Amino acid sequence: MSTHQITANASQVMVEQLVASGIDYVFYNSGSREARFFDSLHANPDIQGVLALHEGIVTSAAGGYTQVKGDPAVMVVHLGAGLAQCLGQLINVWSASLPVVVITFAGDTGSFADRVELDLSHTFGPTSIAAPFVKASWAVIEPEGLPQALRRAIRVAKTPPFGPVHLAVYDRLLEDDIVTTNIIDGDIQELKVGYPSDDDVVTISSALDAADRPMFYIGDGVWKSNAEKQLIALAEHYGAAVTTLPFGDARGVPVSHQLHCGRIDTAVERINPDQIFCFGVRHRGNGKADDFDALATATNIVAVGSGVSNFQNLPGVTLEVLADEGRTIDRLLEVASTTAPASKYDARRTAAEAHSKALREQRRRATGWAPKQAGYVRPLVLLDTLDEELELLGGGVMTFESPSTSFDSVQCKQGGGNNIYIRSAGGSEGYGIGAAIGAKLASPGTAVVGLVGDGSTFYADSGLWTAVHHRIPVLYVIPNNGSYGVVAGAFGRAGEVMSDTGQYASVALEGIDPVAIAGGFGMDGIVVDEEAQLRDAIKHGLDVVMNDQQPYLIDVKLPLGLPEGGTPAEVWKLGG
Repeated sequence: MSTHQITANASQVMVEQLVASGIDYVFYNSGSREARFFDSLHANPDIQGVLALHEGIVTSAAGGYTQVKGDPAVMVVHLGAGLAQCLGQLINVWSASLPVVVITFAGDTGSFADRVELDLSHTFGPTSIAAPFVKASWAVIEPEGLPQALRRAIRVAKTPPFGPVHLAVYDRLLEDDIVTTNIIDGDIQELKVGYPSDDDVVTISSALDAADRPMFYIGDGVWKSNAEKQLIALAEHYGAAVTTLPFGDARGVPVSHQLHCGRIDTAVERINPDQIFCFGVRHRGNGKADDFDALATATNIVAVGSGVSNFQNLPGVTLEVLADEGRTIDRLLEVASTTAPASKYDARRTAAEAHSKALREQRRRATGWAPKQAGYVRPLVLLDTLDEELELLGGGVMTFESPSTSFDSVQCKQGGGNNIYIRSAGGSEGYGIGAAIGAKLASPGTAVVGLVGDGSTFYADSGLWTAVHHRIPVLYVIPNNGSYGVVAGAFGRAGEVMSDTGQYASVALEGIDPVAIAGGFGMDGIVVDEEAQLRDAIKHGLDVVMNDQQPYLIDVKLPLGLPEGGTPAEVWKLGG
């Protein structure tokens, strides 16, 4: 292990170790007690700080950064209060098992006064409230140990299965005391789980050959092991239908691929698979008796994954392979190339593509429910136009937080196309604005679009300022249906007073102007309320972000997102 000695204050030591570990950015919300840390951060030319005005943006930007390439992200939030503020987005990072290092500083609540402003109660440790949302946490007391603590945190976060970690540093280390310690040099190498056994590869290959209606159930372990192309090749060879978790990972196989059948629960109803092959997926449910129904029809379930979470919610699994997903898929492809030709599976490939087409049409009908009308853009027209324009650029990244224009309704493209679709795995609202910022930093030469609904935008609109402040050229497209459409739909399905009267309360978002909000933060934008204007507006927006290198916002007016025939209920007002 290569090291070099440093004599500096603890803040300088921390920044030097982050640089030595290959960290390019620190996502943060500044605070007064951390003055020396932020001074050291901005004095070092080899690392950049990305400032956000709220801890939720800090967290979602760090998460979006890791979702593009899997590189670890580092974020700093302000004391115990800032840690509490970030939890609404940390649940998304945790649900997606993203390699994010959360750093906080903490006051000493035991030696003197046991109440310290903005710190957690003395009854709980400085890592306590983040514990449910991280895979590991540590408290650091000694400045000489900071290099090892930071190095370990980054290494644990990016060790499969990936996941966020928390490092709480006692704030006495923020003083100007000088310490001599050793910086650990070199980027942290890519770590992988081992290889599958030969017997397991033979067993899985035989099952793939023998299946009548094979289904691949995939999760984020596929892209995290850099196996997207290999899994596509394996599915195409064997003619397997591809499915994912409801609202789950969108990276492993593009949902636009001709074999992708969308979410597993609806796909199973149509396909009735006899064998399900799980690759890097962490199955979850709704805490109800039907949580495992999607797996019930299969007579054989095989699971491959890098950790116990890939197996613990798969009742009836017949083979568990604890191995790197990419290495396992590579071995399966080797066997496939030397045994039966792909033509052997033509019939079931044709059947899987037909199922995919039918299920996609079903999803597109649900997204494209609205008739064409003046003054509005239909959701499906927006989704298709945006997807097409990104493909014309050679492909881009779209971060989704917009149920009204769900990414699983994109058009079919042979091979899946070149666009990458990213969404928050946890579903906690407010992720999309920040995620697009992080995605752009991870892929600066690629067009990045944040497709963020109006409700989600208003959760996190201060992130627009971060994009302007750091000149991060993201194209924000706001599918503006004037409502919390998902919530309104649930109110309608509840069959109570609102659906009986057609008057929906607490879901209409009236009188809010996204372009004016963006303008207040210094971002240019445009309103599009006619379909004839849409393609030119998107082309212009992409030109601004790719050539002018400025962020830009397009507010696209969609039909009102209330149940059919519904109207906003009268609003109670204190002033009468």
